[in-house]
Amino acid sequence: MSLLKEVLEKNKLYINERKGEGRKIDSHAKKKALIFTCMDTRLVNLVEESMGFRQGDVKVLKNAGNSIRTACDDVIRSISLGTIMMGLEEVFVVGHKDCGMAKQDLEKIKEAMLYRGISEEIINSIDLEEWTGIISDEKENIIEVVNKIEKSPFIPLDVKVHGLSIDPYSGELEVIVDGNA
Repeated sequence: MSLLKEVLEKNKLYINERKGEGRKIDSHAKKKALIFTCMDTRLVNLVEESMGFRQGDVKVLKNAGNSIRTACDDVIRSISLGTIMMGLEEVFVVGHKDCGMAKQDLEKIKEAMLYRGISEEIINSIDLEEWTGIISDEKENIIEVVNKIEKSPFIPLDVKVHGLSIDPYSGELEVIVDGNA
C-alpha cells in the first residue's frame, strides 16, 4: 500500500472520530506566539506539548536546523507577517540537542545530491554550505537566529524573541536567550 493511500485511510478514521465535536479553532494563535523550530521527527508534537501549548495556541514554523540562512528570507517573512497581520507578540526559537544539521558533511551532501539526480552544474552554482544551512553548534545557532530576528527591519521592535534548547528525548527545555531580559 502506498503511503498516500495509508494517509487517506487514516484520515477517514480521524474524521469519523471527530464528527459532532464542533471543533472551531481560530486561525490566529490564542497565545499570540510563534515557535520556530527544527523539522526533526523527534520534535513532532514534543515542542508544543513540552511548552504547555495545545492546538490553536501558537503558530509553528519549521525548517532543517531551525536556521536562518543569508539571502533566504522565508523565515523572517513568515515571522514578520505573523507579528504584523496576526498580532503575534513573542517568538520562541527552539533548537535542540543532537541536531542532524550539526552533523552533516558537505561532500556527503553533494554526493547524495548527485546520486539523486541534481546536476553538478546546479550544485556548483550555489554556496552549498550556505544553501544547506549546516550549523556548527546548536546553542550558537539559537543565539544567531534570535539576533537575526531581533535585528530584522521587518520585525516590530516590541516583539519578544526567546531562544530555547530542547532535549529531543525528555522534552526538557533550557533557556539560551531570555527575550524578557
